[in-house]
Amino acid sequence: MTKQTVHIIGAGISGLRCAEILCENDIDVHLIEQTDSIGGRMKTTEKSGFLLDHGFHVMQTGYRYSRNAIDFDSLGSRSFSPGATIVTSVNGIVKFTTLSDPLRKPLASLSALKSQKWSDLVKIAKLQFSLKYLPTEKLLSGGDNTTEYFLDRIGFSKSFKNEFIRPLFSGIFLESGLQTSERMFKFVFASMARGNMVLPREGIQAYPNLLANKIGRQRITLSTTAEAINSKTVKIDDSLMSTDQVVVAHAPKEEMKTMRKVWTVYYCAPRSPIKGNYLIVNGDYEIGKNVVAHLAVPSDVQPSYSPPDQALVAVTVVGDAADALGLKSKESVKEQVGKEVKNWFPESRKWDVLDVIETRFALPARGERSGISNMPKIKENTIISCGDHMTHGSMEGAIMSADHAASEVMRRLTLDK
Repeated sequence: MTKQTVHIIGAGISGLRCAEILCENDIDVHLIEQTDSIGGRMKTTEKSGFLLDHGFHVMQTGYRYSRNAIDFDSLGSRSFSPGATIVTSVNGIVKFTTLSDPLRKPLASLSALKSQKWSDLVKIAKLQFSLKYLPTEKLLSGGDNTTEYFLDRIGFSKSFKNEFIRPLFSGIFLESGLQTSERMFKFVFASMARGNMVLPREGIQAYPNLLANKIGRQRITLSTTAEAINSKTVKIDDSLMSTDQVVVAHAPKEEMKTMRKVWTVYYCAPRSPIKGNYLIVNGDYEIGKNVVAHLAVPSDVQPSYSPPDQALVAVTVVGDAADALGLKSKESVKEQVGKEVKNWFPESRKWDVLDVIETRFALPARGERSGISNMPKIKENTIISCGDHMTHGSMEGAIMSADHAASEVMRRLTLDK
């Protein structure tokens, strides 16, 4: 009996995951990718022995759905320390304050009392406890105001919100005003409370590479344009081809126009400038004044990210912060980041810049009242689509959307038999 055939347009995470499920169900799958590599936004390049992820990426073990779909151990994943270090500068005096996870490291978190209000630390612990056990459906329902509105409603102080939460989540949401829906904040915050931020041994592209190897690289065609004409016809380059189902695994052009961007500046340093495997967040972060949201040393967490006896430093600049200072080129972003990082680490003037990477279509915008949901709706007889633009901007959203799309494909193929 001839196998049924499915063509998937887009070899990012959603397309690859959808293909994985269909292949497991004995369906003949063909992926068509416009660019010259797989993985979409989960892309890693090697340069001078360093692994450079396109955009500072982490994988979250606290994502419930991803935890069942991904074998993090097989990827050689290693984790950041739970919490973050806040860096501030007053009258030229730089201060580093570490906020450890209050539920997992209660004694270590006490040191933050020297610089933070005890009421804020209590509130953050209560918020962790109240959200981490909620099912995803609960986290992505209810209030749909901005994250800033949600934080103010809880009663966090202005200083705590601006010094810790804003720079941390600006780098996650890729917008500096905390205007992302509170549903997204609750979902990400709960996931961070449940698990760890990890890096695979071979870079963030290790997961899409794993999927591609599993389904078979021969099923993937790169550097080729494709368009879904209808649910059973695909145009590849200039040729029309009939298939049993078409899946579009990328965001539509209208959605891409509003997607958020991010800059990542990578440095080669002779040694790590920090201790403890914590993410460093800019406690003085203010759009229109500076651009660095946070800094990390991926090689501290995952030594494979750099050659021996060297350190890889990654600096995240949110697109709207760069735009506010009129920074449009790699050179201008590099210069501004250099000035800011030098204030924290004077030795950085001797660091070599490995690369400045601009990721233009990094994340779908999801503001207040955007109706973020866990289950994408696919209308009958329409083209099946998947991607985090169908759910919420995260790896979890991409995988869930792919699984939903694969189920719909199999349902339709069963009806066609």
